[in-house]
Amino acid sequence: MSSSPATLILQRCRAFVGGDFGLVWDIHHPDSFFRGLYPDREAYLEFAGTSLQADFTIRECRILQEESGESAARVIYYLDIQFKGERRESFELCWLRRLDDGQWRYLATQKIERQEFHGEMDEIGWEDFERAEDKVIF
Repeated sequence: MSSSPATLILQRCRAFVGGDFGLVWDIHHPDSFFRGLYPDREAYLEFAGTSLQADFTIRECRILQEESGESAARVIYYLDIQFKGERRESFELCWLRRLDDGQWRYLATQKIERQEFHGEMDEIGWEDFERAEDKVIF
């Protein structure tokens, strides 16, 4: 499926854009918050097909930093979306884990809204997520 953590993030975004919600579900690690929220693949496909397809659009996804080891990785990326007609921009720090078969899977994410980071896009770093006051990890 993916050769690198950054590639997996981009594949996930393309799957959302293309309405391939099966791939979106498959890309998540079995221990992820997402899989806890949507343990049944078919139920997620039904939800996504009726709710997300009409209301959620990814305008841009840009990889900013990547760091990977043997079994764990993290990626910072910029995300520009349209949700129910409202534009939202954010930076996301994603943690990934490698499965026994060698494939990377999306584990968890921490988000910083674009307006909360006052620097240039390419200046955001790992420490900015560590310093975030309201750490919401999902």
